[in-house]
Amino acid sequence: MLPRFLQRLRHRLLGRTTSYDEGLRDEAAFWRRSLAEGGRHWNAEAFRMRMDPCFEFQLSLRELVANSPVAFTGTIQVLDVGAGPLSGVGHHWPGRNVQLTAVDPLADTFDQIISELQLKPPTQTQRASGEDLLSIFQPDTFDIVVCSNALDHSRDPMRCIQQMFAVTRPGGWMFLWHYQNEAQEEGYVGLHQWNLDEANGDLLLWNKTARQSCRAVLGSAAAVDTRPDPAVPRSIVARIQKRIV
Repeated sequence: MLPRFLQRLRHRLLGRTTSYDEGLRDEAAFWRRSLAEGGRHWNAEAFRMRMDPCFEFQLSLRELVANSPVAFTGTIQVLDVGAGPLSGVGHHWPGRNVQLTAVDPLADTFDQIISELQLKPPTQTQRASGEDLLSIFQPDTFDIVVCSNALDHSRDPMRCIQQMFAVTRPGGWMFLWHYQNEAQEEGYVGLHQWNLDEANGDLLLWNKTARQSCRAVLGSAAAVDTRPDPAVPRSIVARIQKRIV
C-alpha cells in the first residue's frame, strides 16, 4: 500500500479518486499500525493519553457544560461520533460524573485489532454510523455530542449532523472540530469526499456537486456558531446548541 502522501500525489496528477470503501480499508489499516506501534508513527502522546483511565475531560467541553442544563447537577452524558478505536474526548473530571459513549462504523474491526494486541482502552467504541444514530439511541439523550476530524469522512455529513442534533438534549451542545476544506486539500481521495467551511458563523458542507448550510438545515431550533480554531492552523470549530423550546 502506498503511503498516504504518495496516494494523494498520484490521484492529483492522474485525476482519480479512490472509492469510499477503499478509504475505509485504508482507515482500518492506519489504526492497526498505529495501535500496534503504540502511536509511534501517529501520535505517541495522544496514544498514551487516550489509554489512560484518568484521561481528563476536555476543557473546551467543560465550558459547554457550564452553559447547559447539567451545569451544576447530574451525570453528564457525552457521545463521541466517529471516535475511532480510542476516543479523544476524555471522561475524568474530579467532582463530576461523565458518562462517555463512543461510536464508529469500524468498531467491529477495532475490537478485533484491540483484542489481538491485548489493549484495554478506558472506553470501548460501539458500532454505529453517524447517519443512523437514531437506530441506536433515543432522541434527546446526550448533553454533549462530539465529532472530531470525522464528519468529513462520512458518506452523508449533513445527515450525520441532523442525527447528532436529534440525540442532543434541549439545552445541550454539539461540538464539531475539523480541518477546513480537507477533501479539496486531499484531492478527494478515499474518505475525503466532503469539505467543511465557515461563513459568518455558519457551518458549510460542500463538494464538487453540492453545497449545504447547517443553519438552513437545522433551522431556528439550533444556535450555530462556527469559527477558526486559533490553536491549530486551517481548523474550524462549530458549537451548536439545541434551543429549549
